[in-house]
Amino acid sequence: MDFIIKLIVRLGILAGVISTLFILWVYFTFPDMCGNYLHAEAYSPDNKNRIVVFQRDCGATTGFSTQISILGADVKLPNESANIFIIPGHPNEVAPGVEWLDNSTIKISQRLNGQEYLSETSYGWFNKVVVKYE
Repeated sequence: MDFIIKLIVRLGILAGVISTLFILWVYFTFPDMCGNYLHAEAYSPDNKNRIVVFQRDCGATTGFSTQISILGADVKLPNESANIFIIPGHPNEVAPGVEWLDNSTIKISQRLNGQEYLSETSYGWFNKVVVKYE
């Protein structure tokens, strides 16, 4: 009986180690399935920042989404979700107009209607950018 308990415990530990190694292998072997595709961009008046409108696509099982981020002027669009605004739909059909009103204020030409996944009213800690929706 003692032998059977030891065998079951050792097999459980072995199964846990193999499962962990498999998960780590999958995580590091296969790239992220999501991708961002630039639709439009607008630079701030001082050319230090830019608004980026893009489509985020995570494969055939997800729908299109239009997303807006504020990035530094020389920062490459990262493969992650937006930091300001996300709505369902392809940018060719639903992308709102975006513009800089000054170096610290942007306007997104879209009235908020509750369909948004994300709709921030400001961005940043030190050089805060205010986001207005119209």
